[in-house]
Amino acid sequence: MTTIPYSEAQRMEVRSLVNLAGEVIAYYWPMRTFIYRNVLHGLEYLDFEDAVKQGQRFLGGRPYLPNNRFRDYFQIGRIRIEDIDAALTPLIQGKTVMIGKRPVTHLEVLRAQFLQGIKVPDHGHQERVRGSLSERANLEAVANRLRTVLRPPNQDARVQTTVLADTQALGHDVTLSAWCDQILGTRIVEQINEELIKWCGAFVDEGHAAWTMPHRETSFYNAWKHLAQHDFSGTFLGIQDWKHKIQSLPERPEDTILRYLETLGIPKILWEDYLSLQLGALPGWTGFIKWRAEEAGYEWQAAFPASLVKYLAIRLFYERELVHKACRTELGIAGDYTALLAFMQDQAHVHCLRHARVTGILNQEFTQKVDRLRYRIPRASQGAWQTLADHYSV
Repeated sequence: MTTIPYSEAQRMEVRSLVNLAGEVIAYYWPMRTFIYRNVLHGLEYLDFEDAVKQGQRFLGGRPYLPNNRFRDYFQIGRIRIEDIDAALTPLIQGKTVMIGKRPVTHLEVLRAQFLQGIKVPDHGHQERVRGSLSERANLEAVANRLRTVLRPPNQDARVQTTVLADTQALGHDVTLSAWCDQILGTRIVEQINEELIKWCGAFVDEGHAAWTMPHRETSFYNAWKHLAQHDFSGTFLGIQDWKHKIQSLPERPEDTILRYLETLGIPKILWEDYLSLQLGALPGWTGFIKWRAEEAGYEWQAAFPASLVKYLAIRLFYERELVHKACRTELGIAGDYTALLAFMQDQAHVHCLRHARVTGILNQEFTQKVDRLRYRIPRASQGAWQTLADHYSV
């Protein structure tokens, strides 16, 4: 790959972007006392609701308990019915429906859904319904009435809604590597994390390791470049021409970031968010590196300089190589932003089918059919995937 000569102004812009992207990362150092560290420390300027949403987006945390846990708390009395009604009151509309001779208020409907959810009746209940002819007749009458007023869901519309949400999330809420994991069933994010943990752990050692990492005085990025070309991990990950690719990387980490943001095709308007997502994948390590980089007088930083810019240069290299490999192997397309958008839009049903397989919601029959297509040699054609996807309902 030919090195593009970037200007100093472009490098300054990258450093500024990384500083902004790193605001979501909290300091994890120094730990002079063993106390809890607030992972949302960098977001404390936001309102609570916005802060936890950003924390979920960039750090992968879950801000609230699942609904079934809250319902369990209600059953044992930890949440009172008065609290439920107080929370639902702002949503109430002054409407009622008649069920038999009994009026049912909007609050009662909301409360029932809130406390019970909408779910398929259990098998035992279905058996009881089958055993009661009068109840079954009533249910069939209700179902027939609903068919006259409710339109059946349109399969194409549901697929397009799913694809629209996924295309909007790409690059903004989801990295290309995470997309591959979600749609293709790869382990790219985990593989990148394992590599970065290995290199970070070796580089930021402060005198505890019996065998220290060579070339640390040249900086994190340069030491990695010097040593990684002799490491077989890249070859084991399936990255072809590993040593040559390491050797051909730019001298400046800012240039490497620019190269791979452009190679991955990330729109410039998304660069800050995309870098935040990358930093949030390992917030402990990036939090420590961020602290060290801002402590100019810290002896270990002065001797062995590390920074988030250097960290991101290494991480984006791994992402580009592994995403490109996965997309070429699985989909026969380039591993960049534009190609992934085109795949989702042009093969929307296939996209949803693959996602369903990875999330485990397919039934056994479809699971087996998808696996046969995926692992068949030679690879199944696009037409075979489309034929199977056309028979799948989201």
